Amino acid sequence: MNLLQCAAGIICSGILLALACCAAGELVFDVVAHGARGDGRTDDTKAFEAAWNAACGAKGPSAVMVVPAQRSFLVGPVSFQGPCASGRVTVQIQGTIRAPPSTAASAWSMGTNLYWLMFNRVDGLRVTGNGVLDGSGQSWWVRRCHSDASVAGACVESAPTVDNIARISSSLDEALHSGICSSLWQALKLVSCNNLELSQFSSRNSPQMHIAIIESSGVNVWGLNIAAPGNSPNTDGVHVERSQGVQITNSTIGTGDDCVSISSGSRFVTVDGIQCGPGHGVSIGSLGKNGETAAVEYIDVKNVYFTNTMNGARIKTWEGAQGYAKSISFTDIEFDNVDHPVIIDQFYRDRTLELAVAISNVTYTNLKGTSSLPTAVAFDCSGGGSCTDIHVNSVMITRSGGQQTFARCRNARVSISGQVYPEIPCH
Repeated sequence: MNLLQCAAGIICSGILLALACCAAGELVFDVVAHGARGDGRTDDTKAFEAAWNAACGAKGPSAVMVVPAQRSFLVGPVSFQGPCASGRVTVQIQGTIRAPPSTAASAWSMGTNLYWLMFNRVDGLRVTGNGVLDGSGQSWWVRRCHSDASVAGACVESAPTVDNIARISSSLDEALHSGICSSLWQALKLVSCNNLELSQFSSRNSPQMHIAIIESSGVNVWGLNIAAPGNSPNTDGVHVERSQGVQITNSTIGTGDDCVSISSGSRFVTVDGIQCGPGHGVSIGSLGKNGETAAVEYIDVKNVYFTNTMNGARIKTWEGAQGYAKSISFTDIEFDNVDHPVIIDQFYRDRTLELAVAISNVTYTNLKGTSSLPTAVAFDCSGGGSCTDIHVNSVMITRSGGQQTFARCRNARVSISGQVYPEIPCH
């Protein structure tokens, strides 16, 4: 058997079943060689764990865990733990990895798994390939939470973050068996993974959030295709939280929630070359839930094309919060039939409290396109000078069909340059 066959994931005989040596010292571990069937019916979770343990424990310059093409692997919730012996570990997804449906209570009954696939403390991780992560979300969306749910604490209604994950009750198993509603899962969760790359694969129909990047640095996300129906609840595309040095580029994202969301503790994040729609736009926030202190800075959103989204360039903060969101830029943005193209909302759930996250040094440059609603720009800020140094330069947003648009401004200090339409009535 030659090296090309080994690299392609064809099972080697003898001792090479456990360890396959490929070109340039790269060690390859095929999930099929570790017992995965890939028939779409057999639970392959244990085989994936075994392949990961072998790849992560391999001593060499780099190791590869291969998910071969033309197969569908049924995998339940699993945590891939680091640190790894190799300085570079690649998960090569060529086939399809499919989550069990919500009705498979035995797969989801552990109660503490608020993720499907998680990588934790794996530096130098690369998840790539032209394969698919299929979250089987359809069976979860019909179990979404409602205000009359009878299992207290079994589920929540807002998008999953580190903060609200901690509040989900251990009564999950009861909720699953009762069929009342789903809890919140992140399909692909990455925690404390530095020098991380996510590239080229597709993620579809996550139960809720597709990808969550938490407490990580030096992250490069590119070439992804993330898709879920526009009415699927809380199916954010890429969520960034407490991370820095993150680039999300050249990807197509259409879901039932934010295409990209950037939450507290994040800095030096670039979003560039994204096709967004359907969904809720690119959001800074939400920030400051439950009066918490927010900190977000140096966010650069550019070359984003929004199509039929609820929002476009959005900053959203909770009432009664504190902290800051500063040094944020939206540049070369295009809107096509977007409900709310440009929005700062400091009253995300309430309009009665004045304390707010301080938003400053926000720049909008070369924004154009169409709004589906009359109000194309809305700066709704709390009193007390919470929105300052807002700069608007060259904006042209008309109504779909050519009708007139308007702007709304409340408690924002805005400077205008270049041609700006609609006129922004800020002082």
